[in-house]
Amino acid sequence: MIVISRALSLAPGYAPNATFPVIGWQNVLTPSGITAGNTNPAFPASNLARPSTAERWQALTTDDQYLTFQTGGAEADYVGIARHNLGSGAVIVSIEAETLEAPGEWVEVVEDFMPASDGPILVRFMAGAFSRIRIRLQPDMVVPRIAVVFIGKLLVMERGEMPDVTPIPFAASNDVVRARAQSGDYLGSIVLRQGLKTSIKFQYLSLDWYLANMQPFVDASLTQPFFYAWSPAEFPDQVGYAWTTADVRPSIDIPRFVEVQLSLEAVKV
Repeated sequence: MIVISRALSLAPGYAPNATFPVIGWQNVLTPSGITAGNTNPAFPASNLARPSTAERWQALTTDDQYLTFQTGGAEADYVGIARHNLGSGAVIVSIEAETLEAPGEWVEVVEDFMPASDGPILVRFMAGAFSRIRIRLQPDMVVPRIAVVFIGKLLVMERGEMPDVTPIPFAASNDVVRARAQSGDYLGSIVLRQGLKTSIKFQYLSLDWYLANMQPFVDASLTQPFFYAWSPAEFPDQVGYAWTTADVRPSIDIPRFVEVQLSLEAVKV
């Protein structure tokens, strides 16, 4: 799901109904720059800076607490959260930030919200250079856990996707063994693997924009996952934590337009 700060929605020049896709690939976090209010020793907060969804941070109690991230003055306008239980656990979430000019003074940049599900979350707010950003968690009866957090600057696409896209939440890609008896009777099924898989295509990207904005993402996508929302305004619940499965090879057409296709797999909730 996408959560948009109220301050961003009301900012002059911001178009809250914009539907162009956004990609959260930049991440300024390091394992040593994260602290948590209380932590189960088996699931340390340093895991949040790693892209693996098989590792996680987990609290020790259901007390209210903060996850605090050193960002070193880097510019940021989003927080991405993947593989969590904040939706099913009815955890209230908000985001606060500290600027270099006012150390120790925390300002709320995203108001309280409760995730609609346990799917990936992309939180957008006014861009700024922050020394620290923290996530406030207000659990109910469930101990919160999160596997991945990204903080950085979003890539906002110059144009929308080409038609006939299969949104990530609906792009099922499952390996299933279905057994039949010699007589033809159905005996049962075993699910070996579950995931999501889709392909997205962009056309008529200007070459200058592509080189300045998208090529750095393409280079990083060889080894790094990312958050992807294909239509933020119309479908705010359709966010994926994804990675590329094939080389990204842009083609350039006259006059200086770029066409590019991304083959993706994503974590299934």
